[in-house]
Amino acid sequence: MTAVAAAFHRRAELERTRLGMTKMALCDKAGISRVTYDRLATQPTLPLARTVTSLADVLGLDKDEALTLAGLIDAPTPAQVAERRVRAAMVEALRHRLPDVDPAILARVALNMGDILHGLANELFDAAGEDEP
Repeated sequence: MTAVAAAFHRRAELERTRLGMTKMALCDKAGISRVTYDRLATQPTLPLARTVTSLADVLGLDKDEALTLAGLIDAPTPAQVAERRVRAAMVEALRHRLPDVDPAILARVALNMGDILHGLANELFDAAGEDEP
């Protein structure tokens, strides 16, 4: 049988090694046993999400990526990946261009940007020759 979380275990091992951590140090910080960690490489059943997210936190890995590698969530679609990238770029742009604006005010503005973004989406669909979904 195939180990469901083997891909996550391989990634965790790469990060652990890169960080210069021992397995015991990693497991202690993540609050799991060494046996649990080692089983990720071989067990044919899904690991617990809290095990994966605890390890991801200690290793500095993206939780969604870790959960995907562990077989706990489906890989994101290209559209979902693009949405995450656009979101991150928008947040970074707001923080960079408006560093002195209170984050609570930026949040209120963002809530009211639906109409502007809807218009922008229509322009982008038109440019791509597609109808709005």
